Amino acid sequence: MKALKVLVIVLVSLVAIGAAAVFVGIRWVNNNLESVINANPERTYNIHFETVDFDYLQRVIIISEVKISAVGKQQEDVFVDGRVAQIQLNKLNVLRLFLNRELVMQELVLVEPLLIVYVSEENPDQQRPAEGLRNLFGDILSRGKIRNFKLGQASVQMMKNGDQIGTLSDLNILATELETDSLKWNNPIPFDYQRIVISLDSLDHTFANGQIFHTGKVTFDTDLQEMSFVGLSLKYPNGARKAASEMEYQIDLIEFELDSMKFSGLEATSNLYSDPDVRAGKLEISGLVLKDFRDKNLPRPHDDIKPLFQGMVKRIPFPLKLDTLSLLHSTIIYSEAVPDNGGYWEFHLDHLNGQFVNITTIPEHQARLQLFEGDFTAKINGGGSMTIDFDIPYAQDEFDLKVELTDFPLPNINEILNPIMNGEIVEGSLHTLYLEMHADSMKATNQLRFDYTDLKINLFKKDSREKNKLMSSLANMLLQQSNMPGEKKYLRPEYVTERNRYRGPFHLIWNSAKEGMMRTVPGGAAKTILKPENK
Repeated sequence: MKALKVLVIVLVSLVAIGAAAVFVGIRWVNNNLESVINANPERTYNIHFETVDFDYLQRVIIISEVKISAVGKQQEDVFVDGRVAQIQLNKLNVLRLFLNRELVMQELVLVEPLLIVYVSEENPDQQRPAEGLRNLFGDILSRGKIRNFKLGQASVQMMKNGDQIGTLSDLNILATELETDSLKWNNPIPFDYQRIVISLDSLDHTFANGQIFHTGKVTFDTDLQEMSFVGLSLKYPNGARKAASEMEYQIDLIEFELDSMKFSGLEATSNLYSDPDVRAGKLEISGLVLKDFRDKNLPRPHDDIKPLFQGMVKRIPFPLKLDTLSLLHSTIIYSEAVPDNGGYWEFHLDHLNGQFVNITTIPEHQARLQLFEGDFTAKINGGGSMTIDFDIPYAQDEFDLKVELTDFPLPNINEILNPIMNGEIVEGSLHTLYLEMHADSMKATNQLRFDYTDLKINLFKKDSREKNKLMSSLANMLLQQSNMPGEKKYLRPEYVTERNRYRGPFHLIWNSAKEGMMRTVPGGAAKTILKPENK
């Protein structure tokens, strides 16, 4: 009996001591945790909170109503202010917290943060708000030895000069096996990690030129070596034509939208966050609609010499290596405002499918691969069947091209080029147009096959859309109504087209095809019906 009493006394004493220890521990955490978290005198951010819950047995601390504010922010800085609904410190090493005032834990979780990123007016556009988030995460995680990090359902607002320039919704991050004593500023979480998974529902950003970038759901997983985007777009808020009307000079205004974009087979050295370095097995783009508009009513700016395709790859400002770039179900639209008549013409390269292979900006890979290639199929404004084959060497700014268009109704050209035509094509069937060219920085050496039948045209009166009956009759008498293999006057010209070095490669391709068609259709009809390009 006496032994039982002793045991009871011991147990009660232990419980009392334990309760006292828990009480003292909770009181210590309430009184000291904030100072422990903000102990580093070189920290960039202060973290303040209203309430603390400490589960001693589970070794979990939950802090609520958290406020984050920058320390000593200056005008040139990108900085973050915000609040967090809850921060969880899971599987905490309690002894090291109490004895050494150190934060050592299995997992840090930030639940439903609202973060406001401020970008000062002095910062260039490339100083992205993402850098502010990365610096914030680095500052928070460097305050202890944290094995895993989770960010859940974060919202982000981006501000510049008092205006909101972007938003980000439902950002989630999981980073495992962190090494918080090893800074890697190129990573989205600036430390070494075993795995990182990032997802977000949407992102919007307004650039200095007024264009609005949007993406829907984004996912990234280092274990799967994949990064995917849904619903990407880049647009002017009131359209490219309105944007052009507010400009001093004519330039190409680019807008695009696409259904999805996916990197797969991402190499470990890739960095898609900042200071890009993109190395992947495949980039697949689906449902792209790219629009290029130029207002030729405006004067041209000072022209620089434009590169061909090899030179365009050279200008990509970061390391890039893609085994395959695949384009599916896509459309490219080029349009111009026609000088002095208020009209527009628009060319669609649609039903575009194909791929480039072996694209790289890295010299050692270029030396090994020697060239990159492209093979595509397409239609023109929904008509005909087109194949396109590129060979582009890395050593010289040259390219070889083979283009074939078959079964295209020639009157469809009226719908495309009507505002810049001096007439119209009434009848005609294009059976085959085949252009083979070798282009360098000065010229293109071409062979053209232009097989057609039943060609008939109308020419217009000067400065009018009314048919000139006399000139139309004369033109139809002089032109060759068909050009087919086996015919006595069959033409298949070989010729050289001088390159305008102040225009890009697509301008050279168009001029080469146009010159070949003019050489094939006699009597000057093709030259007459197409107005000369004057701006």
